[in-house]
Amino acid sequence: MKKIAVLGAGLTGATVAATLIQKGYQVTVFDKGRAAGGRMSSKRTEQGYLDMGAQYFTARSDSFKQQVKLWLDDGQVEIWSCSTALLSLAEGLSSLKTSEDEQARYIGVPSMQSPVKALLQGVPLINGCRIQQLDYQQQSWTLFSDNGLSYTGFDAVLLTLPPAQVQQLVVQSRLPELFDCADELLEPCWAVALHTDARPAQDAIFCQHPKLRFISHQQHKTGRKSCYILHFNTAFSALYLHEAEQFWFAQATAILRQELHIHQEITPLLAHRWLYASQNEQVAAPGLIALPNLKLWAGGDWSYGGRVENAYLAGLNLANAVIEQDKSQQDTP
Repeated sequence: MKKIAVLGAGLTGATVAATLIQKGYQVTVFDKGRAAGGRMSSKRTEQGYLDMGAQYFTARSDSFKQQVKLWLDDGQVEIWSCSTALLSLAEGLSSLKTSEDEQARYIGVPSMQSPVKALLQGVPLINGCRIQQLDYQQQSWTLFSDNGLSYTGFDAVLLTLPPAQVQQLVVQSRLPELFDCADELLEPCWAVALHTDARPAQDAIFCQHPKLRFISHQQHKTGRKSCYILHFNTAFSALYLHEAEQFWFAQATAILRQELHIHQEITPLLAHRWLYASQNEQVAAPGLIALPNLKLWAGGDWSYGGRVENAYLAGLNLANAVIEQDKSQQDTP
């Protein structure tokens, strides 16, 4: 049985791990975080979860639609019954207009990472483990963590981390660099959660705004704390990337006051900085990155242009790459 190491316990890592185990591989997943989910993560509070990463996802491809149906049937996912609007700001004047559509939007239940955890059920997962070096000797991989532990005997390594982290790892491991523009593929985002008793007419607000990209309200999300979550856009997040939480709480509060005209008390809950959040539309998506002679592959949502669905498809394609190579080697006389 082939042993596979998967770095990253987001949707891509969970998908490739679950797929390979179904095909008879022995898989271990490593993640530096305390729990699985990646950017599909929710912060647990006593009053419910806060979706600080992905707010929802859609399904377009047949393979992902089939997977979403399985999650729906098992109660790990539900349709987000949200009303949508567009917030625009031009020449100092803001405008909030209802903008309903027929798009089905899905959320994990009771948190965004629920479908990721479902895929990883029964999969060996080592959390709180940052792999800082890889070594390939005699057709076998050894992984070294930053706490001095090592993990040996892997036939292949699959990297589902953000490109900048993949590049850093291969450089530290003295392996061939995999990207020409690793630092440019994913862009940052600050996410801020605020509570107020004001109940919005819309819970999914798309923004054409100098600071914002999206405003979500969790009133119709099962298992969540009722609150606003604001995602600041790349330009504003990058400009003030290293500012403290209080700066972001002040910015978010001012927007709720000025743009959404909320007069009730506003309580800051949480601010989170995502260094690698959204896809840079100015950089071409690279697809999967492969060093098949070393049995090393890298992929994620960034391989195909971002979005939760592409994280899932990247996981399927990574698994297929491993399977196809093994098959071709078995067929070689």
